Amino acid sequence: MPVYLITYSILFWVPALLFIFFLLGRESAPLKKSFWGACVAMAAVSVIMEYLFLKFDVWFFSEKIDRLLGLWIGPAPVEEFVFWFGATPFCLAIYLTYRKFFTKNA
Repeated sequence: MPVYLITYSILFWVPALLFIFFLLGRESAPLKKSFWGACVAMAAVSVIMEYLFLKFDVWFFSEKIDRLLGLWIGPAPVEEFVFWFGATPFCLAIYLTYRKFFTKNA
């Protein structure tokens, strides 16, 4: 069972998609544009960082340690992209939700 894929799908993608569906639609156009711009920028940075870290042996992936799905994009498993591409919308969603519900001038 690919625990890595399941864990990060549940931890990042489910809350981020709920935020996008329920809260982002009610936000202003400039905020939506900023949200998606930040997501695209961080996705690009994350891909570059991922391949550099793999190239310089900062981290590695082993099926002996954690079962993976078996789909690879170059030297990186697809689970890494689920992690990286899910982290940005998740973190932005938490920030914007906090800002919306816990500040007076949001």
